[in-house]
Amino acid sequence: MANTPQVRFSDTLPADEISKELLPVVKALGVQKNCEELATEGWTILENAVTPDFIASLRCAILDHSRKGGANMLLDKNEIFVATALHPKLMALAEFSVGRGFLLSQVAASVRHKGSPCIGLHADHNWLPAPFPSHNMLLTACWACDEYSETKGATLIVPGSGAERRHPSEKECNELKGAIPIECSAGSVVLWDGNIWHSNYPRTAEGERVVCHVTYSRLMMRPVENYSASKRRLIDSHGDRMAQLLGEDDFLDSPEGADYSKLLQTFNNAKR
Repeated sequence: MANTPQVRFSDTLPADEISKELLPVVKALGVQKNCEELATEGWTILENAVTPDFIASLRCAILDHSRKGGANMLLDKNEIFVATALHPKLMALAEFSVGRGFLLSQVAASVRHKGSPCIGLHADHNWLPAPFPSHNMLLTACWACDEYSETKGATLIVPGSGAERRHPSEKECNELKGAIPIECSAGSVVLWDGNIWHSNYPRTAEGERVVCHVTYSRLMMRPVENYSASKRRLIDSHGDRMAQLLGEDDFLDSPEGADYSKLLQTFNNAKR
């Protein structure tokens, strides 16, 4: 979040350490405990992250764009999705979890009705071989537009599973041993890293569970979604932080090949 010094870093920041540049931001935003929970537990909850009016508008926008239970490629569909991706607390937690210069991987949504089944236990590092790296590669932030509870189809996690640094076995997927529901109020944001095993409970309650899923990734990861068609408009409208999210600071992200004027910044970001 601060300008990178024009010296080449030779050391790598430990996975559980908040950089000296980020620490004042984390403290000012009141998310130091959330950073600690991500480091030790692999998940955390930002309670009441936004106003009821904001979450109501987000819910309506999701329903407007959803077909057959969900939607993707939402960043350029409505300004409220930009606001979710650029939320200052999420941006700080993402920098802590997946490093300086992190990218936006996905802005998607899910709508789960009564009778919707579970999606199956997995880790979001699903496209990585095990053992997973010691530094987290993916941070998922789920905006709860409705109350999270077991009967309402809440996300379930297996506490301690992140320490395994591997994919769950078929037996573990079937047994869900030790699984617990993540429970929170509408307007909260649930975040977890790429190691933690998670799924969801089947929804048995009436109504819908509407969620916006924002995923951030370490800068060497390939994003799930490609916003190249609207990239320039999004950057012109939303500035430097959007430019970072869409890879503008990455020395490899250039239509004419590697941009070596960004090489040092990219290498330094990779170590922080």
